[in-house]
Amino acid sequence: MPNETTEKLREMAAHRGLKLVSSRRRKPGGDFGKYGLHDAAGEPVFGIGDDGLQASDEEIEDYLRGAASNAWSKSAGSVKARRKPGPEPKAAPKPRPKPRFKVKIENLLAKLPAAKRAEAFTELLARPGIRVERIVSRGQATPEDAPMVQDADEWVLLLEGAAGMRIEDSTEVKLGPGDHLLIAAGQKHWVTWTARDRATVWLAVHLG
Repeated sequence: MPNETTEKLREMAAHRGLKLVSSRRRKPGGDFGKYGLHDAAGEPVFGIGDDGLQASDEEIEDYLRGAASNAWSKSAGSVKARRKPGPEPKAAPKPRPKPRFKVKIENLLAKLPAAKRAEAFTELLARPGIRVERIVSRGQATPEDAPMVQDADEWVLLLEGAAGMRIEDSTEVKLGPGDHLLIAAGQKHWVTWTARDRATVWLAVHLG
């Protein structure tokens, strides 16, 4: 029958949400008179080792009063440490939304027309008030008696090759890759020459 000490320890353990375990084995080398503690899930908390119960009633009482020494848990095989909960699993990242459209990339210098007999014009963009085109030349020039005249301003960028340009009442200028100029509306102008050994590529922006 449980003695007064055991009942006292059992009641103290219950107040802490623990369960007291006591041994009655009297065989030599057994754990008679020893105690241990389980938690509500049945996991060893204190005084339970691989060989059975190992804590005295005083040690159990000290533990329940919060005065148990850390030395107990550090002694080899004396107490099984309480398992610490692992880190919370990370939530899986949300999948990226599928793109609603595919970007179309083109290159102004790819698949150039030969332009051996005449300049090649390719419209790239047309909106109210603006029109963008690519012009490919190879050896062409504007006849002296047929200058070009446009109703709107034109911004011209030479991307590749080489060319000469003359605007009315000015001298000829030489253009190389990266050079650009603005031709005002109504100005007569001439492309005086373009490279014959390679393509000359223009980007022309018509304004208005």
